[in-house]
Amino acid sequence: MATSQDHRQLGPNSADKLFLGFLVIVVIAVSLLGIVNYKEALKTEAAKTNGEAWVAWLTEAGTTRFEATTQHPECKGGTKPAADAKPGSPGTWGACFAHIMQTSDLKDQINTFFNVAPHFVAACVPSDRTLMGAILLEDLMPTPPGSATPFVATQLVDADAIDYKMQLRLSVCDKGGYAIKVAEFEF
Repeated sequence: MATSQDHRQLGPNSADKLFLGFLVIVVIAVSLLGIVNYKEALKTEAAKTNGEAWVAWLTEAGTTRFEATTQHPECKGGTKPAADAKPGSPGTWGACFAHIMQTSDLKDQINTFFNVAPHFVAACVPSDRTLMGAILLEDLMPTPPGSATPFVATQLVDADAIDYKMQLRLSVCDKGGYAIKVAEFEF
């Protein structure tokens, strides 16, 4: 006499095969997502590396810019520009920036998100997708002692005088449009 145990099916049934197929699809999807996220993270790291190069150059130039024999006369400190100074006048950030973009290796940087030169922005805004990889350079002005905030950050623009020892903060915008602080330094 045959029992019900004699008719058991050995191996996976169709539901098991469907579940295993689903698992394979999930593993492939997670792997592809990991690869895409890794490539995007490399782009963010390249943007941070661009920012670190700017910090290194400005820090190095800042150590000698108050000396008479500075290598970067357009970035020289201590010479106050005229009250009606134009953005490219000596003693302004505009003249210093133009000098940096003509003579330094920083002119060859690439924003890996768009494969163009990185640009400077006023703020990193998450809703603006064109700011990925952009550089934000802010002048940190100290507030009076006892203030709730130690400084006020303002964007460094072309007409700003650079005749004093400046405290700067450099940030880069990530893929989501948020600022990633690279460094605070003296220039």
